Amino acid sequence: MGERKKFIDDLLDRRYSVSELCAKYGISRKTGYKWIERFRLEGVQGLEDRSHAPAVVHNRTRPEIEQALIAARHRHPTWGPAKLLYEVGQKQPQWLLPHESTVCDILKRNGLVRARVRRRPYGHPGRPTQEIARPNDCWSADFKGQFRLGNGQYCYP
Repeated sequence: MGERKKFIDDLLDRRYSVSELCAKYGISRKTGYKWIERFRLEGVQGLEDRSHAPAVVHNRTRPEIEQALIAARHRHPTWGPAKLLYEVGQKQPQWLLPHESTVCDILKRNGLVRARVRRRPYGHPGRPTQEIARPNDCWSADFKGQFRLGNGQYCYP
């Protein structure tokens, strides 16, 4: 935001052309003209960052489908997305229903799914149990079992 204000201040001083200012601030001329137009239309507020989220999501699940899935989940709290989709599909065969993963997202968004307790991840069994500060502090070997020596005898490590 500060750099954009400096850009506009330098532009209003009329010492530099737009191309020179864009080169000085390391932006493209397209971006420079965009900032100038926003400043002209909205003032300093036009220079603030804007959301990059889409204004309209065209493939969003329709609200009545979401409500039907939520109602079915309230009736059957142990059912997963596949059974919920099947039940709603039986009652409303004309609806285009979302994928199972979308139903999972809908249930999570509405607080109808509890997160599972994650098991503690265990490290690799061959990992050293002590702190290693420098090379050769810890040595290890893999046990592969018995093997035959060059003279034909077995070695049992």
